[in-house]
Amino acid sequence: MLCDAPGQSQDAAFLLASRPLWCLGPLYDGRCLWPKAASPTTGSPTAPTPRPAVLAQQAAQRLRLPLPMPRHSPDLRLPDDRSATVVGEHTWFWTDPADWRPQRERVQAGAVWAEATAVPVRLSMVPGMGQPTEFCAGPGTPYDRSFGLHAASPDCDVVYERSSMDQPGEQVTAQWSITWRVVWRGWDGSAPVGGELAPMTSRAPARFAVAEAQALRTR
Repeated sequence: MLCDAPGQSQDAAFLLASRPLWCLGPLYDGRCLWPKAASPTTGSPTAPTPRPAVLAQQAAQRLRLPLPMPRHSPDLRLPDDRSATVVGEHTWFWTDPADWRPQRERVQAGAVWAEATAVPVRLSMVPGMGQPTEFCAGPGTPYDRSFGLHAASPDCDVVYERSSMDQPGEQVTAQWSITWRVVWRGWDGSAPVGGELAPMTSRAPARFAVAEAQALRTR
């Protein structure tokens, strides 16, 4: 399609007629509507890829750590049916060994990912009544009569020095805690990475009486 070049006089247009131009746009009133130069497009900025260490923190926050299941022996019964242990005896404490296993969570963003693993490393018990916290490396040993009536636990043991008669409800509120070591591994898009995060703790309380032996009957 032949047309005038924009901004040209009639004389110039006459001269150009001998050297026709191809119109690159539609005609309007015998003149070309020259296409405008396309303006550069600006897309929305691309979000930066998270670092694996950030994803590791997110994975750790998603971990659902098992709570301890407080168990102790002696676990005797008072006349009012409260659970009790005995003053001066070795009180074994433990938690469910089935929960003593690693827990994992993974977070991924594109090619970058991180997996956090929590490993149980220690069980502790706060006995109450101002006695010091007791620690053991493992879930503890469930008591069995084959150990004998007055034997100490091979790993998790506390001896109460006095009764709980002066405590609220005449009971102690003890606390079992599992400490978890948290490590992580991942991929930054080009190489493996990893490290260690702050340890985590899961806790559960238990209430029971500490009684003199003469106040007890076997459960």
